[in-house]
Amino acid sequence: MNRRTITIAVVAVLAFGVALIVYGVLTAPRKSAAPPRNVVIASMNIPASARIVPSMVNTVQKPADQVEPDAFSDPSDAVGMIATSDIPLGAALTPARLARPSPPPQGPQVAVGMRAITIPIDVIKGVGGLLQPGDHVDVLASPPRGASQPVAFAIVRDAIVLAVGTNLAPVPQASGSPAPNATPAPPATTATLLVTPPQAATILSADLNSILRLALRSPHEPMRSLASQIIVYPTPLPAPLPTGTPRGIPVVNGDAVISVQP
Repeated sequence: MNRRTITIAVVAVLAFGVALIVYGVLTAPRKSAAPPRNVVIASMNIPASARIVPSMVNTVQKPADQVEPDAFSDPSDAVGMIATSDIPLGAALTPARLARPSPPPQGPQVAVGMRAITIPIDVIKGVGGLLQPGDHVDVLASPPRGASQPVAFAIVRDAIVLAVGTNLAPVPQASGSPAPNATPAPPATTATLLVTPPQAATILSADLNSILRLALRSPHEPMRSLASQIIVYPTPLPAPLPTGTPRGIPVVNGDAVISVQP
């Protein structure tokens, strides 16, 4: 075999090899680039325990293979949540970096500027056991009789009952006859009222110096249909003067000085 034949054979083999390489490259499946997706990132350094507000986040597009799969794509999903750790500027917001705020406390909700005050009641003072949370009541106070006729004052009008005992909601009425061995619930001994701060002070003072009762009223009656009253406590009578006290001489009677007129 001469040199020319060998050269042609080598060239043919090389050409065949190159053809195979080109064919493999052309027919190999191409790896498609990851499509971009919306990602919510921090637009500032967010400290731990901070509540996320709209000004703290921004939305950008990044290739899907460059961000965490569970990263938020909608800012509304992150707003209102709490940062569990420091989040640097530009970092993607994920469920691992955020937590939902604690639920609000359950129980009677006292509005700003209002007060809840508890007073003792019994079957009589609590409207015969008919009192339920959500009822509207007037608070009546009757000072000690003393030497005067008994009187009563409506010191608070249209107070809302927050709780009766520990019940924060009306007790459902049982249907049918009670079980023969059923033990009736004991009557409530306290009632919690929603009032203003001055009304709370008035109720406390009246509770210490008079008898309190609650009067159930219609929730549809205007609050100012009747005005509240200022309680008046009877003035105690001065102690009798010692026998033979000369007229016109001041006499010390306890802490009071009584001027005796001639």
